[in-house]
Order: sequence, then structure tokens, then C-alpha cells
Amino acid sequence: MTKRREPLTYQATLTTVANLIGWDRCAAICGVRSDRTVRYWSDPDCETEIRMIDAERLDRAFMDHGGDHAPFHRLHALRLDIAGREAPDLCLAGLAGSAAKETGEAIAALISASTCNDVRTTRRARKELQEAMDSMATGLAALDRREQGEQS
Repeated sequence: MTKRREPLTYQATLTTVANLIGWDRCAAICGVRSDRTVRYWSDPDCETEIRMIDAERLDRAFMDHGGDHAPFHRLHALRLDIAGREAPDLCLAGLAGSAAKETGEAIAALISASTCNDVRTTRRARKELQEAMDSMATGLAALDRREQGEQS
């Protein structure tokens, strides 16, 4: 039976990397003797965790093997953003509506940019995409605050 790994965790991110490059390759890259050690790092019930230097090495390997981003870097940056983000409105339905609006606008702007080489259209798409990502991060922050008992 596969263990559940919560989204936006280092355990889930490590599993994503290992699914692409393999547990044995992860172990070799991190300089550990067996893939079992790396599997422990991905186990939410184990107290041992991946070191930052190993996460960096695995990010590079992930991209070298066709990955389109650095998964640990992205996770770390997102978690820091969420932790520092104000989420004054803990009404998840309201935040969902805002996120739907912003992502809809972002998708429309991205479609427009796909058929037009105008710099203003591209700039607008970037702005709309940033606003959509911000609304999603605020939603994540609200979920975190809610889990910590800060309901309104």
C-alpha cells in the first residue's frame, strides 16, 4: 500500500523526483549507500529528512532528466511565500471566487498572447498570471491559517 504524502511537502516532492529519475539514482546523487535511505526521507512517518544540499542536487538531476523546473526550489519558495503571506479573509468560498476570477483572466490573457506578438499583450498576460498565482498563494495561506485554528 502506498503511503499518503501531503501536497506541498518535501516528502511528496522527493517522490516526484524519484518517479522521474529513480530511487537508486537519487541515492547515488545524494551519496548514500541504498535507495532505502532516500525512501525514508520521503516517508512522512520517519523523522529523518532530506538535507538542503541533497535537495539542490536532486533539483539539478530532475532538470537534467527532462523536468521543466527545480521541484525543491519551487516548493521552498512557495512555502516561504505562503508562510509570510497575509490571509485576512479566511472565507474560503470568497477566496475561491477571487482565484477563479484571476485565473480566468490569466487564461484569457495567455490565449491572447499566444496569437499576438505585441509587447503590451505579453505584459498584460504576465500581469494577469502573477495576479492568478498571488490569489492561489493567498488561498493556500488561508488553508494553512485555518488548519492552525485561526478561523473567522
